[in-house]
Amino acid sequence: MAGILLIKNIDEMFEEAPSNGNLDHSSENDTVLKYSKSIGKGYWQRIFLQDGISIDIQNNQFFKHIILEDPEVEEKSPEIGFRLSGNRKLYTGEVMQGGQNFLRLSDVGRGGKTEWAGNQRHLKVDINLTPEIWVTLIQQHLQYLSPHQQLPLFGAKNAPYYELRTTTSVMQSVLYQILNCPYRDFVRKIYLQSKALELVALWLAQELEYRQVSQSTVNLSPDDIERIYYAKDILITNLHHPPTLLELGQQVAINQQKLKQGFRQIFGTTVFGYLHNHRMEQAKQMLAEQKLTVAQVAHAVGYSHLSHFAAAFRKKFEVNPSAYRQK
Repeated sequence: MAGILLIKNIDEMFEEAPSNGNLDHSSENDTVLKYSKSIGKGYWQRIFLQDGISIDIQNNQFFKHIILEDPEVEEKSPEIGFRLSGNRKLYTGEVMQGGQNFLRLSDVGRGGKTEWAGNQRHLKVDINLTPEIWVTLIQQHLQYLSPHQQLPLFGAKNAPYYELRTTTSVMQSVLYQILNCPYRDFVRKIYLQSKALELVALWLAQELEYRQVSQSTVNLSPDDIERIYYAKDILITNLHHPPTLLELGQQVAINQQKLKQGFRQIFGTTVFGYLHNHRMEQAKQMLAEQKLTVAQVAHAVGYSHLSHFAAAFRKKFEVNPSAYRQK
């Protein structure tokens, strides 16, 4: 770790004067905040769309590990966040990694602190909705949603809630279309509005599928959950020679069926789907840092053939690893 920087208020992270429309593919109506040069480089951008919908983009790198103590914030509307790269420790204590998404209903009175890893590229896209839009979306599907997700129906405001899910390859594709929007002016707004709603639809479809699957599968005991997380740790520490499903189950003392169901319930994907996603996210982060060649990155995440790595990376992110590294 390159040192720790403690910040008391989030405003300290940015330069004093906001700028507007001075980024590629930005509009004069966007709000753009540049991160203070003393803590890092990059920007935070808010794009205002129709019907109270907006898109936030965070694209930066901190020089040090950042700890933010910000106990009280103003009320915020529902947000679905997609982290593409970089690790952040949430107010709940969970660590959100690249390739994960979440729903947050409110931050009122959350307390605690949040942290960002230093010397990593933090790339994140948030879709902000109004409470009215959220209610309209969920009221026909209450049987599949958690009690926290239903709270806006009852006027509840003090409901900080994060539930991490794995971002699918289809979601990833839409996220990069947002980040690389080819249009300007009013066409840009129409395009981004459609992509924001597409992401919301994909997130809801994933959540409904997860709820339906979890209702039809076995319950996991606390001990089972601990073993599933242990299995996950074994996978990501053995990228070059991952164990088979049978070997993994034996190492954590859990049968294969429960192991597969546990990964589906906790991580939203298969055992080796999780391993593949982790490899790709690690590769993307290393390519963005531009410290290793593409071949070195491929080897670092467990690929012995560069062509196999390139094909897998291109399939997941719709871009060649060499082009992503240069960009």
